[in-house]
Amino acid sequence: MALTLNLQKSSGTLKLSLQKSGIHTMPVLDMAMVLDVSGSFEDEHLDGTTTDLLTRLAPWGLTFDPDKKIDILTFSNGAASAHLVGALNEDNYQGYVRNHIVNKVPGWNGATDYSYVLERTLKEFGWIKGEAKKAGFLGRMLGQKDEAAKAKKRSLVIFITDGDNNDKERTRQVLRESEARRDEVYFLFLGVSNGGGRFSFLESIGDAFGNTGFREIANVRQFITKSDEDINAFLLDDELIGWLKS
Repeated sequence: MALTLNLQKSSGTLKLSLQKSGIHTMPVLDMAMVLDVSGSFEDEHLDGTTTDLLTRLAPWGLTFDPDKKIDILTFSNGAASAHLVGALNEDNYQGYVRNHIVNKVPGWNGATDYSYVLERTLKEFGWIKGEAKKAGFLGRMLGQKDEAAKAKKRSLVIFITDGDNNDKERTRQVLRESEARRDEVYFLFLGVSNGGGRFSFLESIGDAFGNTGFREIANVRQFITKSDEDINAFLLDDELIGWLKS
């Protein structure tokens, strides 16, 4: 049975957790969650586990995002798999993965590259310049205008993966360049596992970059049953609190 949550109540609990950490004015952040859709994660997508995980994180969107939503992106391997699914909000969070992702997104059941979807996310929030679409001749005749460049938005990105990636150096390069540009983006990587010990690369980038954190969820089915207070305590370490205060 799908998890149902009082998102407003959970958002209130998150605000209390932040206030205890010295954050009394809630930061305004665009929120995104990036979800791995490689083949090894299929069982958790099909049985609703990842939908429940997104549900437990949905209050972060209500708390931080000015539009009370979280943009959802998916990925497996290669640039073509980096896909903006849409927004998760209070009205559509139930069954989100099955309704919008399973067998519907490019790269479903592929391999695993992190760098391309990281780039896509940075483009969505304006930190990497994307290719603006220009109106064609007929479009201009009909009054269409060239698409404006995306505005830079301070953003928190929760990146959910169940395994190792094949593009380690390219991923480091994307994060290195983002940090050098001083992009106002924090990447919180969640390594989801039932076996443990598969996330040495995520640990290494969590240590290497000031705007990148890592948490291992060793038993995701147990994790989604935790209290809001316990989930907030697990995710809000000193580095993330410091970034939220900055």
